[in-house]
Amino acid sequence: MPRLLAYSLATLVIFAVSACADDTDAPTPSPTAFPDVCLPNPDPATSEFLILEAPDPFTEVRSAVTVSGQVNAFEATYQIIIFDAGGIPLVETFGTAQQPDIGVIGPFSSAVGFTVTEPTPACIWVFEESARDGNPINIGQIPVVLLPCEPKTTPLSLSRCAIFQDGQ
Repeated sequence: MPRLLAYSLATLVIFAVSACADDTDAPTPSPTAFPDVCLPNPDPATSEFLILEAPDPFTEVRSAVTVSGQVNAFEATYQIIIFDAGGIPLVETFGTAQQPDIGVIGPFSSAVGFTVTEPTPACIWVFEESARDGNPINIGQIPVVLLPCEPKTTPLSLSRCAIFQDGQ
């Protein structure tokens, strides 16, 4: 009988504790591999000025990453900067879109090379440079993880990364 009483008491305590538990005791999700690397966007673009198509957000990319979409920018010129998680620019470049007419959105695509030695959370910015003061306007952001180049498997093998890093 004492054994049955102890068992009943233990069961009652377990039920009472679980009934009192709230969601704060629930396990917290583990951090993702993609921290919030994109700083607050000072001038988010609307679809009238920028549509980003590649790369997909939160993907892992190797050099040279293709950044593409559609843009409506002054003289069809757009800027691309890749920032690390600390907001430091790793790469800055520009390109020219194929705008069919002034003020009309047109396609663009740029292969942007970079060099990292380990997986690096980053944020790609695509934007227009203001003709008034040179500040970024109509900014689109894509969070990604930059991956180092894959090692060459043979002395004669080339990778896209190797070609970029060798400057060819």
